[in-house]
Amino acid sequence: MPEEKNTEPKKRPWLKIILIAAAAVVVVLGSYAGYVYAVSPAVIRAPKLEHYHFRMQILVNGKAEDFGSQAYQTGYAKDQCNANLPEQPIHFHDNKDQFTHIHWEGMTGGMVMKYYGWNFIGGMDNALGYKLDDLKDIQKVTTHGDYLPEIPKDATFYVYTGNESGYKLRNFDDWKNQDLEQFFGVTSNSPAHDINKNGGEQASLLDSVFPKAYAHGTEDHSSTSTPSANTETEEQKLTRINNLLGNVVIFVQTDKPTDEQIKARFNQLEPLTDSTCGG
Repeated sequence: MPEEKNTEPKKRPWLKIILIAAAAVVVVLGSYAGYVYAVSPAVIRAPKLEHYHFRMQILVNGKAEDFGSQAYQTGYAKDQCNANLPEQPIHFHDNKDQFTHIHWEGMTGGMVMKYYGWNFIGGMDNALGYKLDDLKDIQKVTTHGDYLPEIPKDATFYVYTGNESGYKLRNFDDWKNQDLEQFFGVTSNSPAHDINKNGGEQASLLDSVFPKAYAHGTEDHSSTSTPSANTETEEQKLTRINNLLGNVVIFVQTDKPTDEQIKARFNQLEPLTDSTCGG
């Protein structure tokens, strides 16, 4: 009796290898995508335009860091009063000390410190995370650099907010973790803020009633932009024009600073001007 031939197609080893390799690639890509997502806070993954300022002083063992020095400076588009989202969320520029520019919504004091070299919030080395709002153009949001001085051993962070009239001691974890608007207890007056929070309805209503008074130099800083503008002091006016949330002084040292030392720093705040348009 003739032997029956096996008509089943022969298995192709190379096909199995390709399938295994493809599965491995999918696993690797999935793992990488999960990592990229996990190390990127929501405000970094999908940034929203903001533009406010605060004045920051950091003293390590009594020596004040000079944020006006070239190491901290960032170039910027001179038309940054437009609605384009800047590449960097945090800036110092124009060789000005203290005056910190925030361009992305939701930034925290911890992000500001990490951006310049002190990482108390974990995450990626030398980056705040990945910008994922355009999956065709995923961008790593790198930090500016490691420019803040070395932290002395056994030093404590003493954080104060206030101005020439007074100050109060704050919790370092609040400074590190809270949205800066929450930390300072002040809401940004940037038109972008209303668009982010309210869809722009409030901004549209106000624009129809009052002339705009932006926080930046090329726009009209009308004195009639708010109902109380006629009663504003010059300092209040400049605070509004600059969209200044507040002032923070951070002493990094073993012993608590004296009242005189704290007052001295709040008496050395960078003066406000009526033009801060830019990065």
